[in-house]
Amino acid sequence: MEKLSLVEDGVVIELVASDADLRQAVQQLEQCDELAVDLEFDQNRYTYGFNLCLIQIADGKGKCFIIDPFYIDDLKPFFQLMESPAIIKIIHHSNNDILLLDKMGCSVKGLVDTDVAAKILNYERSSLATVLKEVFGKEIDKSQQSSNWNKRPLTEDQLRYAAIDVIYLHKVKSKLLQEIEKLGRMHWIEEEDALLEQLKYTESENPHLRLKHSYRLNYYQQYLLKSLYAFRENLARQFNKPAHFVIPNEALVELANNPNTDIHEWLNHTRGIHGNLKKPKLEQMLEDALQEAKEAAKANHISHDYPEHRFQRPLRTPETERRKELLTAVQQEIMARYGEYASKLIINQSLITDYSQHGKLRCSKKYGSDIVLETAKDLGIEIHVSAAPQHTGE
Repeated sequence: MEKLSLVEDGVVIELVASDADLRQAVQQLEQCDELAVDLEFDQNRYTYGFNLCLIQIADGKGKCFIIDPFYIDDLKPFFQLMESPAIIKIIHHSNNDILLLDKMGCSVKGLVDTDVAAKILNYERSSLATVLKEVFGKEIDKSQQSSNWNKRPLTEDQLRYAAIDVIYLHKVKSKLLQEIEKLGRMHWIEEEDALLEQLKYTESENPHLRLKHSYRLNYYQQYLLKSLYAFRENLARQFNKPAHFVIPNEALVELANNPNTDIHEWLNHTRGIHGNLKKPKLEQMLEDALQEAKEAAKANHISHDYPEHRFQRPLRTPETERRKELLTAVQQEIMARYGEYASKLIINQSLITDYSQHGKLRCSKKYGSDIVLETAKDLGIEIHVSAAPQHTGE
């Protein structure tokens, strides 16, 4: 690929599109104490699955590398860089980046999340564009935000947009952490970042039951839906299209709900069906898959009964209401002390509901638990704590 070098606000942007170039870039980057990192990815928007499309790394010294994984066979040098605890990785809103890297076998270490930092400082909106505008008065162009990052070649506008997501992060991190330190909240961000580093990518055990209205189906229909979902996933993988582009979610549930429908008629009168699925071979495969699911359901004696509604309203008794009122009073005081938006990191409705039901404060954040207990004590409210923190809801 032809070498491309751009300049954005004094920062040199270099495209890395070969294994040799990646190794050379990493040799330079591993000499740095801090790196700003961002990923562009596609999560069932244009292609099948959760896929890495681009990596941006700025060194804070006037250089930004844009790594194109489509032209690189071995990302291990980059992974090793991300796993080094000796180098701080500044990422803005890192959740999905960490999950994707974990899916690929890379565990990020040395994280500082500037989105979390902004929340700790009680920013109502913590997007990078908002933080840059509020802290530095800088407007950034977000017109490429919805770009299809799977397409090649990348445009100059896309490369500049990608670089902008990292080239200011060193300054943002420095400014926000300075403010956090003044407020005595450094232990907040240290704990929040440590929790983010522990995020693990997992596949849903029963993804078919997450489809809208699937809970309305009986056990037999849900059994069929599971097989239809697997059939659709296989086709989506083959077509490299998001699964809902092959058969829309609502159509898949409808077919499970009416499994004796004429498949040919259904395919040709249902909106959003991928054209390839209407071809005789694939139409027959769908019909076979449905028939096999019916036979398996019969052989396994799957019931036609309807499951009890999985969502159960929280129990309401005088005691649960009393607990709820007490912890809500604590929440209001925390909001007054730390700010409405910062308080959401400490206590929210999920934590209050959990306490009202179980009578134990179950918070996985030590700093959050400490603040709740300290505030409650100041208010003369007794809060019972779970022996082993297991739940936050935050």
